[in-house]
Amino acid sequence: MDTGEKRVNKRKKTVGPAAKALMWTLKILGTLILVGLTTGLMMGCMAAIYVSNNINSELDVNLDDFSLDLTSFVCYIDKNTGEEVIMSQLYESENRVWVSYEDIPENMIKAVICTEDHRFREHQGVDWYRTGGAFVNMFLGMKSNFGGSTITQQLIKNLTHEDEVTVKRKITEIFKALEFEKKYSKQQILEWYLNTIFLGQRCNGVQTAARVYFDKDLSELTLAECATIIGITKYPSKYDPYQNFEESTNRKETILFRMHELGEITQAEYDEAMKQKIVLKRGSATTHTEDEGTVRSYFVDQVIFDVIDDLMEQKSITREMANRLIFRSGYKIYATIDPAMQKIVDEVWADDENFPKIRSAVGDELPQASMVIIDPYTGNIVAMAGGRGQKTKNMGFNYATMAYRQPGSSIKPLTVYGPALDSGLITPYSVRDDIPSRVLSGRPWPKNSTNGGIYAGRVNIMTAVARSTNTIPTHLVMEMTPQYAFDFAKNRLGLYSLVDSVKSGSGVKSDVDVAPLSLGGLTKGLSVRELAGGYAAFVNRGMFTKPKTYSVVRDSNGDVVLDNTLKQPEPAMQEKTAYYMNTLLKNVVSSGTGSKAKLKNMTVAGKTGTTNEDKDRWFVGYTPYYVGAVWFGFEQPQKIKLESSTNPSLTMWKLVMERVHEGLEDRDFFSPEDGALVSASYCLDCGRAPGPYCGMDPRGSRIATGKFYREDVPKQVCNVHVPADICAESGELLSPFCPAELAKHAALLSITRETFGAGVADNGYVLSKRVICPVHSAQSGVTSPSPDGTVPPDGTVPPGGDATHTSPPPSDTTLPPGADPMDPLPPGDQAEPAPSETPAA
Repeated sequence: MDTGEKRVNKRKKTVGPAAKALMWTLKILGTLILVGLTTGLMMGCMAAIYVSNNINSELDVNLDDFSLDLTSFVCYIDKNTGEEVIMSQLYESENRVWVSYEDIPENMIKAVICTEDHRFREHQGVDWYRTGGAFVNMFLGMKSNFGGSTITQQLIKNLTHEDEVTVKRKITEIFKALEFEKKYSKQQILEWYLNTIFLGQRCNGVQTAARVYFDKDLSELTLAECATIIGITKYPSKYDPYQNFEESTNRKETILFRMHELGEITQAEYDEAMKQKIVLKRGSATTHTEDEGTVRSYFVDQVIFDVIDDLMEQKSITREMANRLIFRSGYKIYATIDPAMQKIVDEVWADDENFPKIRSAVGDELPQASMVIIDPYTGNIVAMAGGRGQKTKNMGFNYATMAYRQPGSSIKPLTVYGPALDSGLITPYSVRDDIPSRVLSGRPWPKNSTNGGIYAGRVNIMTAVARSTNTIPTHLVMEMTPQYAFDFAKNRLGLYSLVDSVKSGSGVKSDVDVAPLSLGGLTKGLSVRELAGGYAAFVNRGMFTKPKTYSVVRDSNGDVVLDNTLKQPEPAMQEKTAYYMNTLLKNVVSSGTGSKAKLKNMTVAGKTGTTNEDKDRWFVGYTPYYVGAVWFGFEQPQKIKLESSTNPSLTMWKLVMERVHEGLEDRDFFSPEDGALVSASYCLDCGRAPGPYCGMDPRGSRIATGKFYREDVPKQVCNVHVPADICAESGELLSPFCPAELAKHAALLSITRETFGAGVADNGYVLSKRVICPVHSAQSGVTSPSPDGTVPPDGTVPPGGDATHTSPPPSDTTLPPGADPMDPLPPGDQAEPAPSETPAA
């Protein structure tokens, strides 16, 4: 063995068990460290990717906007001169809430820093010590309350109302805080924080709190009073001195001790503050906007509401902050109003003679009414009536935009006929059975409230819409499915108030059902603005634009803050659907429930609506120029008892729109391109192409002509009319004993239907409802067989016959050749929301 091998062996022998264990331990630790570093790098990369893709650190809030004290304006552009015309000035005439940093007591600033964020002056927006502890607490303690927020982070949360408890929200808040402190000073942040924090008793900001709790200006507060107010921030309902004086006192003393502990106040100051007795004295903290006594119009108020909503969405700020922006930032808001049209609406609504002479059964109140007029091509609201009578306060209730009432049959074009046409399920000349769908609460449901409440039987869609039939819409919604009808109306036509589902007591209410969508008895209801916006799509070739009250908002430098002109019309339906709907709704005005809405020398289409128990009356009418929706009813829904059968909403609509359209050239709604439409014949009882027997109906020819899109022309031939010989004397099926000269070749309807015990007007023309002539029999001595031997010689009832039927239908249901019955109709078209036991389709 050489010397080298000996040395190696010697070393091997000297490596004992302890050394081996140490080596293995080091290897394991090294491996763990390496794995940890690798995992950390991977997690870091993943975190970076997550932050890059999911975290938006931009905060679209400029504190300079809020710091200004400039008057804002609501104006419009005169369409004749192109000049700006100011409608209203918006400003805060007395700043009794906001207070600048220089006017905030030093003790207030010390108290909030010591209590909420004692390292505020040192960090750059994020206290990493507290943040790290918060995340450890979250992950190891499995708690969702993150904590660790600095004053900067709390201010951002107060401005944006983003207080969702998630990791993403917390990380976003951290990044925003870091960016925020690069842009704004500590003094600016403190000023904003102390002016925006909630301090109970509907107080926002320390100046308001000083008035509400001590009836003092902020500058007059003592150290103890400052500590009392700051103590409220942690838990306003618990530390409100009016509600829990003892808890408030304990909290105040904790804050004073903390201030002394951190060296912010001396021992003498601490002792004096601890001895001071807190005396509460409630004062006023009203914020005054505009000149006293100035009451803005409904239109201007709605412009402000809409701008606030859009600022909140675009800038992710609170309603309070958006309101402050409007009233302090020197904005110029361009309204969509047409002042000439608004003047007409105001004059009609101001004249009590235009309203029915009725009052409510409870409270002896006058009925209310509201209206919205829209330019259907732009979505611009050009005029509005928010309520009846003298407007007495700003930012009050607006019946045109805030009242959600049951729309009754006025909803049918949006939730039934529109989607049914668009899906290809029907054309205006398709035929359905006007019969009940089921028995509900012991009676056929739904019932019709027009045309005497009768069930007519086979009618086409044109007639069903004109009569405002309740039955056929329920059949169509069931055929389409309620979900399809719901999605069409809500997502395409802007009926945003339709309710998918909501808890109600022990159950759930939903508008995704047959009765709400077909009859208009909704969970929440709809606003006048929503209905007007939905109908506007019919005028504009099926394009929908969300109704708007303003076009652009510019700041004091002229830069665009909000731009509604960027919202272009979106396709809601096929152009063909819109054309067919205009055809249907023109017929409602020309010969249906809306006949009293006719205007001189102007094409009009529209739909009436009346709700269950006659609590709401509607009319949504439109011309090629404008859409107008009107609601009439009481503030607290109750039966409307009228001496006249005229729909008050229709009356108000006509009074306004006749004047609006003075001097405008009459024109029709849009037409399809050349060659798209063709005239074609169809059967009134099935909607198919006429067959050989459609002209032989006892009522006269059942062949009519309509304008179809070329692809919708009926191709299948009528299969409901079948030949049958009848006795001219009795009107029943010919018997072997009827005289030959009384035999009449005719055609009857070969259909089956379940009527749930309801009488149906056209049953007399259904083959299965006819009997063998009871007038001529063997006893009468007449033995002439029928000319074609259709009826068996023994006089038995043919298959499907009804031996109980002994007479034809009343003569007043007989139809003239080529038309369905159109009896004089009352103006109402009462929708009947199904009772709670209505089964879901």
